[in-house]
Amino acid sequence: MYAVGKLQIKPFLSILLGMSHQTISAAETHEKIVSIIQTEGRKEQIVEMNPTKEDSSGEALIFYTHYEVLKNPSWFSGNTLTDVENHVFITFNLNNTFAFYMSEKGLKDEIRAYFFTPLLPNLKVINITQLNYLFINEDNIKMLWLLGTHGRESFKADSKVLGGENVADTLNPLEDQSFVMSAVRTSLDGTEKTIGLNPYKSSLWRGPCKDWKTFEDRVIEIIDTIDKNKNEVENPISILAIPVAEMKGVSNVYDLSFLDPEFNRNDLSESKVERLHTIKSTYTFKILDTLNSPDINLEVFKDLLCIGEIKVAPKILDYTVEFDVIEKIPKKGKKAEIEYFSNTFKYSELIKCWYESGHAIINSRVFKTEYRDVAYSNFIWANFEGFDISKEKPEINGIVALDKIGNQKSLFCWMKHHWSGLWDSHENFITTDKPSGWLFCDDGAGEKADFIHIDEYKDRIYISLVHVKAANSKSPERRISVGAHDIVLNQAIKNLRYISRKKLINDLRERADNAATKFCWNNNKTSDHNSFLNAIEALEKNSKIKFRVIIVQPHTMRSYYDRNIQSNIRKQLDVLLVSAESAIRASGAEFYIIGHDDVQPKNRLN
Repeated sequence: MYAVGKLQIKPFLSILLGMSHQTISAAETHEKIVSIIQTEGRKEQIVEMNPTKEDSSGEALIFYTHYEVLKNPSWFSGNTLTDVENHVFITFNLNNTFAFYMSEKGLKDEIRAYFFTPLLPNLKVINITQLNYLFINEDNIKMLWLLGTHGRESFKADSKVLGGENVADTLNPLEDQSFVMSAVRTSLDGTEKTIGLNPYKSSLWRGPCKDWKTFEDRVIEIIDTIDKNKNEVENPISILAIPVAEMKGVSNVYDLSFLDPEFNRNDLSESKVERLHTIKSTYTFKILDTLNSPDINLEVFKDLLCIGEIKVAPKILDYTVEFDVIEKIPKKGKKAEIEYFSNTFKYSELIKCWYESGHAIINSRVFKTEYRDVAYSNFIWANFEGFDISKEKPEINGIVALDKIGNQKSLFCWMKHHWSGLWDSHENFITTDKPSGWLFCDDGAGEKADFIHIDEYKDRIYISLVHVKAANSKSPERRISVGAHDIVLNQAIKNLRYISRKKLINDLRERADNAATKFCWNNNKTSDHNSFLNAIEALEKNSKIKFRVIIVQPHTMRSYYDRNIQSNIRKQLDVLLVSAESAIRASGAEFYIIGHDDVQPKNRLN
């Protein structure tokens, strides 16, 4: 095998950074990683190593190993062809700071996973806060990679990339505060030269080097900077959420929810989707006090009967959250049921929870957001007049029965009996005993809303897309729940593309084959699907149509909401609502949300 000299090496500078709290042998560390490269996860590949060569530059030690990887071509099904790849692994060491270069694709992340394990017990990544201080200047950011902390089913993008001059200045304090930086490229000392950093992977890149000398000088400059400067910055880009490396300061969980199985069907295994469906349809829970702890205490119910309590302790390892169920107290004969529910916490990606301390656990990570004082002031409060706010749809023997709309006490029945469109602001919202206009139940696959309501008021035609969600609890002691709102808001915003009469009628026509399962009323009298569609088409030349997106979610109680103006709980909900309102109003529609008025009933139109 050909022996490579260092002067023949001119790589693209992309390095993995590490450190040790105690003095360790750089030569031994290099050889341990060589062994990992040679043996770990290779399957049918053969790795042939050249002897390691050693060098130095000032106080810095340098070790490099050239090797060949022999493997079958990825496109070839037999074993008679062999590809030979040449790679090099380089270690730089200065005092207790290390930089590792691997030419083999994907190897940096694999080696990083062995840090602080039995194979590399004394090697750790550089603290994120230290890298933030050394390499991120908010005023000089040229490119920014962002990941959302709001969850996959949010109406916001999962991730986005921003580029330009002074990118941080383009961030929106409201819209972007639920994003976290995943990587950044910033200019060096105000020059045209830039450096890229992914602090969570302890990875840094600079670009191609024309020769070994350039590469060596740049890497040693980087590790020397790290070695000599221990200052830290927690959040170098002030608007964004902050990833948290330990549970210290996380306290008082007030809301918990599981991923919506329908929104996440394509991203999860069938078994996880099935589990989420079971949890959603069968189990409920009540959050118990945790006394300034990050632990989660739940009283668990199945089919509305208490089956016991569990205590869950979240822990963080390398910024990733795991949940330990540290206590299970089943009711007599309910051990299997409480076991099934508690086993869901094995899958941290399925869990979302929010804390009064301003932290949230989403996507198996803990984040802290400095919530801006953005108040949402357009809540509509309704009394729901004796209807069961925890029951969304009418049922018979646990099975949804839409033909019973109006015959039970569900929220769907409340819509049928008392919905009115004769109002034009949250101040003059009313319900009624004499419903008017068209009310169409669109519940089911491909729905645009649970209900579509059409009525005329003050010379305007209002088309309301009403999304109904049952409260998580009807207890008079229930608190604000972000999770009770985010799923239904996401559903509403997902259907904003139908905010035009033509698009709405075309979609309803295409789905006319399912009309037998749809229910419709005109001025509170039973009508039919086609008559409703004809009524929408008749509006073609009417230029005074106004769309409204309305969320009915009675989980939020007016009394609790009003007296908790300064709490992080309300701030988190208000940020969500203001963001949703902004997205909906941008489409030309009005936005309203209806909560539970436990203070005084609204007057009805007689």
